[in-house]
Amino acid sequence: MDAIRKYREHIFCALVTYMVATSFINQTVYAVTGVVASLVVFVILGMITLPELHDSYVNLDKDLILLTVTVIVTAVCAILAGSNLGAILIPADMAMIGYASKKIRLSKRSVVYISFIFAALVILWYSHVRWSYNFNMAGFTFMLMSYFAMILYEEKELEHRRFISIFTFLTAFILSTLYHSRTAMFGMLAFLLICLLFDRMMAHKWLYWLIFALATLGQVLFTRLYMIMSEVFGNRVVLYKDIFSGRQEIWGELWEAFLKTPFTGIGSAYDLKSIDIFEVHNGLFDILCVHGVIVFALVIVILVRLFSAVYGSKSKTAVCAAYSMLFASFFENFFIVPPYNLLFMCFIVFAMSEGHEIVKGIK
Repeated sequence: MDAIRKYREHIFCALVTYMVATSFINQTVYAVTGVVASLVVFVILGMITLPELHDSYVNLDKDLILLTVTVIVTAVCAILAGSNLGAILIPADMAMIGYASKKIRLSKRSVVYISFIFAALVILWYSHVRWSYNFNMAGFTFMLMSYFAMILYEEKELEHRRFISIFTFLTAFILSTLYHSRTAMFGMLAFLLICLLFDRMMAHKWLYWLIFALATLGQVLFTRLYMIMSEVFGNRVVLYKDIFSGRQEIWGELWEAFLKTPFTGIGSAYDLKSIDIFEVHNGLFDILCVHGVIVFALVIVILVRLFSAVYGSKSKTAVCAAYSMLFASFFENFFIVPPYNLLFMCFIVFAMSEGHEIVKGIK
């Protein structure tokens, strides 16, 4: 246990490095490693939090209770809904992230290291890697690279870092636009808005939680709004794509199926008729319709506790980046699956780590 405590920070950095190397450099490797990525995240995070397990159990740590209940309830719902058992790991990973984020504190050196290895990928991606990934993922990756780059500028206290951050953000936004990645564009616009509102959000807690509600519950409500808008306005072409590009059909079918089994969800083995593969294209709606309302409620509680813990953080970019990933999940399920859920965790941990003052939070 002492060895785990001693090297926990290094193990976490190694986990992030592994995820970046296997997910963002070669599409063929990503297709292979992605199959076990959820299990890797759960096992490694579980291992590095083992030293706190006994105390957490004795003290009835709320995050450990949430982790335990989420895994058990998700497993029960998955069995009843006939899910593939691997689907259990999606909510389980979120619960493990909720628990592990409170136990890991990164030094400034580790924050710089993680930010550098992801931001530095932009050179490789801009040269050739991007062409082997679908454009939506490419745009989303450029978005994340810009956030890690901005955190790197802050940690290294670069001269003129504000100007360089603005230039980096605009470059990533333009690249996302050129890739027609509306997911990334929406996420980056949300990031910009939250940055502008950040000081007010820190001064007025109601505004902070209003933005949180929009970023989480708003994801699910958005699917209904999207369906209504598609009927009212019909198809409109923006960036050579129809605004309503088929998601309304997927979401309509999923809502109809979900309402028949709201407590257990429809399961991950559901045969989706609107598209050849089972893809929900919305993070929290994915949790809701696949796993049911109880698991969905547990995941919302986990997110509430995480964002409560970073309320008051001075790491503006990290908090805004975490919110941005939630907003980007209006159109894709990125933030609930590896490697993106681990990158989401990085932003949360950055905001809670050494050198970042936490004014308020849940113990």
